[in-house]
Amino acid sequence: MLASPVFLLSSALATFWAATFHIVFGRRFLDLVFYWFIGLIGFGVGQAMADILGLHWAMVGQVHVVEGTLASWIAMFVARWLKL
Repeated sequence: MLASPVFLLSSALATFWAATFHIVFGRRFLDLVFYWFIGLIGFGVGQAMADILGLHWAMVGQVHVVEGTLASWIAMFVARWLKL
C-alpha cells in the first residue's frame, strides 16, 4: 500500500505544498514538520471528499490534484490561523 502510485503521488504533492507553505510562512524547522503533517492530512481529506462527491476535475490517475491541493492549503492556513 505504501508503494502504490496514488499514495506516492499524493504524498509528493502534499510534501511540495507543505514545503512551499513553510517557505512563505514558516519560521522554525518544527513548523516544516507540522505543516507537512497537516498538509498530508488535508490532502487525504481532499481526496476522500472528491471521491465521495464524485468530482473529477483535474485528475492524474486516481489522484484528485485540485481538490487535494485546495484541502491541503486550507488545512495549513487554518492551522496557522489557530496557531497550533
